[in-house]
Amino acid sequence: MLSMLLLLLFLFGLMVKGSDWAPALCERISVPVCRDMPYNFTRLPNLIGDQDQQSVAMSMHDFEPLIDIKCSVNLKFFLCSVFTPMCTEAMDEPITSCRSVCQEVERSCAPPLANFGIQWPSVLNCSQFPVQNSEPPCMDPSPAKGLSNRNRQKLERPFSSSRGATATTAKSRQPLPVSRYEMATPTDACGTQFAMIDRHDLHNKCVLRCNQHWMFSGEQKRFVKIWMAAWASLCLLATGLTLVTFLLDGYRFAYPKRPVVFIALCHFMYSIAYLLPIIAGAERAACQRLTSGYSVLVAHSLSNVWCVATFILRYYFALTSVVWWLILTMTWYLAAGRKWSQEAIARHSSMFHILAWALPAGLTVIVMVTHEVEANELTSLCFICSQSNSALYGFFVGPIALLSAVGVGFMVAGVRSMVRIRKDMRYRACDTELQKLRQLMTKICVFSLLYFVTTLVVLICISYERVFVDNLWRNAATSGCLQQRGDGGSDKYCKGRLHGVADNAFIPVHRRPVVEVYMLNIAMSMTVGVVSCLWVWSKKTVQTWQRFLCRSLLPVAVASKPIHYAPVLSRRPEPASQQLSTGCYHFSLNRTPSKP
Repeated sequence: MLSMLLLLLFLFGLMVKGSDWAPALCERISVPVCRDMPYNFTRLPNLIGDQDQQSVAMSMHDFEPLIDIKCSVNLKFFLCSVFTPMCTEAMDEPITSCRSVCQEVERSCAPPLANFGIQWPSVLNCSQFPVQNSEPPCMDPSPAKGLSNRNRQKLERPFSSSRGATATTAKSRQPLPVSRYEMATPTDACGTQFAMIDRHDLHNKCVLRCNQHWMFSGEQKRFVKIWMAAWASLCLLATGLTLVTFLLDGYRFAYPKRPVVFIALCHFMYSIAYLLPIIAGAERAACQRLTSGYSVLVAHSLSNVWCVATFILRYYFALTSVVWWLILTMTWYLAAGRKWSQEAIARHSSMFHILAWALPAGLTVIVMVTHEVEANELTSLCFICSQSNSALYGFFVGPIALLSAVGVGFMVAGVRSMVRIRKDMRYRACDTELQKLRQLMTKICVFSLLYFVTTLVVLICISYERVFVDNLWRNAATSGCLQQRGDGGSDKYCKGRLHGVADNAFIPVHRRPVVEVYMLNIAMSMTVGVVSCLWVWSKKTVQTWQRFLCRSLLPVAVASKPIHYAPVLSRRPEPASQQLSTGCYHFSLNRTPSKP
């Protein structure tokens, strides 16, 4: 049944993925700067990679100082055609400005920028625009005018209110604030897809901007969000059924199987973390706004409440689940190997709860105090910083590996005890208690083994992500260093030095991370929660739910007249008899009383 559910989820994901291949539709322009364009509709993503008009408005805000000084009458038209290209139903691709328009705007606006040591933005490279009267079609407005002297004098004032890095004017030699992103140059360490932060010395403090596709494409992100929502919803439903069954019939979940309920509780909260980015939206759940005005993925910060909530739900309950699994294997060993009764194990339940809830809470507080929290580009989920070995391996991979090793030790000891019990049962086939114990121990063994396998796969996937992302950062950082020094490809100085990332760092498809590894990580994280439902699925569970529904939905009949009870006559005890049962003889030792 589980394999059938997995197959249905996979087919559903393929169907939704196929529907994403349809071309984007035209949408009305809502960016304030471009509302008065000769056309009214645009199509995204644009050449810069913006996916929605909110991102376009943020990008256009960076160029408003240039628009205000009116260095070219075609500047506004050119920028709007780049960020909000024209969309028409007759064309499958958006239409932007011609190359001649870009060249004219660059000739008029590049010289005043050069006076401040700022080169023409690389994202507006004119070679990427089509030539007029060729394919694909392009737009060319009226002839342009040059920069007037009056407007040239206005150049200093708009940039004096900008935010970001500093430049120096030729006359005054005073620091002049200029944004580092909108005027990306070869000396800009972070490039056009990243922004610089000042809180942490990490890869020259470069952080990926929101709505950028550096390691993954937009199609991959959409499909993974659907995959994540399907698994989280299934896990939430399965663990919820387990918890409600426990509340209705708690006596069935005595030790040593009581930890299964708390494991289900942990995965119930864990699955909520995967649904938060879908409910709140990727940008709201994983982005933060810097003092420079740019929106970047959360990195070494607790400023985003949604991100902090996602981190706590994922990290705290992941560790708590592993601790309860360790307690499950330990109680299994005590019951099977040491012959502890349920009451003897239950007497230590307070210690189990302190260990399971307090230890992960302490580690969570330490991680939050050190701000080792970051958002993931693919899933928009917040977790421990994957670029910090000390944080990832010291606070997550290491503790889970240690707890798993101890749990495996209890599993091995428990299996040996089960083998011994099996040998004893060949001579005590009629002992019903031993038969029930054997079934229970087998059930716990299978569940514990499945938990260990899924945890091992998750750790392997996390290690793969860590190594792969680290290599990408180092390659991009080395390229950025070479770009700054202009060594013409010599990497003797830059090899191993992290000086930021290259401008427009592009990752070829064959060098991008395998998205299926991330999908496997999500599926394995939810599998234990789904299997917990199978633990409680039995005839007793059906009867429990029937009684609950009958009491809740059906009214209890009230007698209209008083009820008279007849006296109960004592019956003579039956004579002693020899009864035959399956493989056993049972004798009654009660004497039959004589007649008076």
